[in-house]
Amino acid sequence: MKKKIVIFTGAGISAESGIQTFRDSDGLWEQYDVKDVATIDGWRKDRQLVLKFYNERHKQLDTVEPSSDSYSKCRRSP
Repeated sequence: MKKKIVIFTGAGISAESGIQTFRDSDGLWEQYDVKDVATIDGWRKDRQLVLKFYNERHKQLDTVEPSSDSYSKCRRSP
């Protein structure tokens, strides 16, 4: 049986790839209120805004490549 590994990283690894982070000075929370797009109350209030927010994140992934750090974490083996 193959073992599966999950690696949790901070936002820095995404930023190196050109993915906009949440807390940078020009980050996503400067454009959106976290309560509006990342809570159940926000979903109940305006589902279209929440969907737009996350769809924009998904579209951004099509425009970037993983950083060298991302690849190095994938290549490591026991």
